[in-house]
Amino acid sequence: MEQTQPTNNFKAVVTVLNKRGLHMRLAGELVTVSNGFDSEIMISKGRRSANAKSVLDLVSLSAAPGTHLNVSTKGNDAKAAIDAITTFFSNYIGDK
Repeated sequence: MEQTQPTNNFKAVVTVLNKRGLHMRLAGELVTVSNGFDSEIMISKGRRSANAKSVLDLVSLSAAPGTHLNVSTKGNDAKAAIDAITTFFSNYIGDK
């Protein structure tokens, strides 16, 4: 009998604090953070979902300043991934 590792799932709500919303450069920085994890990371707004490892997916959310986004992670490093994503959004309050 083959044993499988339990999969961890985590969810959080983040707010886009950036004054220009989730634009291309910010999305690129988020992808860089997301690519540091093996877990699946999805971000959604309403009925629309985006892979957090794809700049185009993220930009397609059209997340304006103040938008609340749902983040979900799934995988062996899901807890670390959700922590990194929530930290990213809470610390990114404006364009550099």
